[in-house]
Amino acid sequence: MENLFKKIKTNSLVTAILYAALGVVLLVWPDRATNVLCTVLGLVLLICGAVDVVIFLANRDGSLYAASHLIVGVILAAVGIWILVRPEIVATIIPRVIGILICIHGVSDIGDALTLQHNGYAKWVTALLLGILTLGLGALLIFRPFDAFTTVMRIIGACLLYDGISDIWIVSRVSHTMKQVKKDADAVAHAVDTDFKEES
Repeated sequence: MENLFKKIKTNSLVTAILYAALGVVLLVWPDRATNVLCTVLGLVLLICGAVDVVIFLANRDGSLYAASHLIVGVILAAVGIWILVRPEIVATIIPRVIGILICIHGVSDIGDALTLQHNGYAKWVTALLLGILTLGLGALLIFRPFDAFTTVMRIIGACLLYDGISDIWIVSRVSHTMKQVKKDADAVAHAVDTDFKEES
């Protein structure tokens, strides 16, 4: 259980740091970061489509398998080219995708806050409020996206930066509380063991 908790803690910290870093990038270079993101996505889809078409050409046996590769390849390649030509359309989807990710983090943060409350951490309400705020920011990006492109990217960057920093704080508090709980449990077990030996 302890090893599992350490893995969860490490994964959460890495994710939080990446979110914060991406948030800084979007705050400082909103246009460039989004253009790079759309270009990479378009190229990946175009390459995947080309690979499927090559697979079709290498297996032209009239089978459904070969035909499916051709259809999927053409669609992926077309979407990839479309994204490369019209990245601004894809950019309008990004706020909602990021919003969903932030909402997931918010729910996770609320769960961590309840864990803190269950283990007697005095400031668990702060963690809960941070989680609720994270959830609210995610919902804002999903349901009320802004029109100005640069503003959208900066708002997303600010949300990601906040999400990353709040996650780091909450994970550190959960880690501290779990260590304290383990320490208290070990102390109680030691005291019971000592009393048992003295009675014997």
